Amino acid sequence: MERSYANFNLGWRNWGHIYPALAVATHLRNTYNADILYLGSDDGLETQLVPAAGFRMATIKAGKLQRYVSVKTIKGIARVPVGMVQALGIVRNFHPDATFTSGGYVAVPAGLASRVNGVPLLLHQQDVPPNLSNKLIGPLANRISIAFADSQKYFPADKTLLLGNPIRQEILDIRQVSPQQARSQLGLAPELPLILVTGGSQGARHLNQVVARALPELLKTHQVLQISGQKLFAETQSLAESTIDGLDSELRQRYRLVPYLSDEMPLALQAAELVICRAGAATLSELAVLEKPSILVPLPPAIGSSPQEVNAETFSQAQAAEVIRNDALKPELLISRVQHITNSASLLDMAQALKGFARPSATSDIAEAVVQMAQGTTTGAKAPEHKGINA
Repeated sequence: MERSYANFNLGWRNWGHIYPALAVATHLRNTYNADILYLGSDDGLETQLVPAAGFRMATIKAGKLQRYVSVKTIKGIARVPVGMVQALGIVRNFHPDATFTSGGYVAVPAGLASRVNGVPLLLHQQDVPPNLSNKLIGPLANRISIAFADSQKYFPADKTLLLGNPIRQEILDIRQVSPQQARSQLGLAPELPLILVTGGSQGARHLNQVVARALPELLKTHQVLQISGQKLFAETQSLAESTIDGLDSELRQRYRLVPYLSDEMPLALQAAELVICRAGAATLSELAVLEKPSILVPLPPAIGSSPQEVNAETFSQAQAAEVIRNDALKPELLISRVQHITNSASLLDMAQALKGFARPSATSDIAEAVVQMAQGTTTGAKAPEHKGINA
């Protein structure tokens, strides 16, 4: 008989929580022949991504829990009891052996419904500080996997495992390609070092503007590949063109602006000598595995503290990255930091420090922890290799 693993995760128009769940689900399916049910929000991005990945999906009405009062907060709260009832019924009917959550709003009803039905729960914490969802269901979790050692202080030590964040297989595979080969495959000059700039899938207006204004200096020593985000492409292009208009053609050709990268993103990361980016947990985990030095410009908080600022500080304290706060970012400061990093031993020092954060086997390790929990053999150690559950 096949065992079933309920993979409950939720993205709220946010790929950040969906990807880790899909990565773990895929490993469970491929390695252990597990039957997966993905529980998500009825209006989230997962309704497109999960079926495309070949998984069954059930949806509930999930409410976003804000830390402040707004119309969205009231509407979100109104959806919570409905979603809770829906989740209870789905879990009861599916009879899972284990539940895995990776954050987001559906994690709360999924986690509660699982424990009410006696299903063991493994909660995954991606960022250094836990979000509100993980704070709420953390006490219910049988096991908690964390990506960074600094997260340990937020959870009970006796049920917490330091396993890392799931890493895309494409990122692991691209390590076999040299940076020069990666640049050549992207149509860039293979021997000229590359600065990769990205503000995430939605882009970052201030980061885009500062980099565009810094181009005359940056292009003297580097190529620059800038990913603006689709909505910010036109304005970034206009500013960049006006900034480099007076440069000679050779320097202008060192700059490439694109609205987004999908399949080529691992190649771009491997091609880079230095990455200028936000400080999301998945990004930092990939930079660590690739040993890519970076200047982090963490997303500022909308209200309260920002998990990205805490993530960035963790890397900065370990000398694994440079950090510039968003409100302090200016062209002159950026140029100065780039020059300092690339003209000193900092690149090598950062690459060495990043090894302490790299966990390339995170996906399989988390999946093995789920299997152990489902078998009732969780001890805090990794599950034996090749120990599968098959029909």
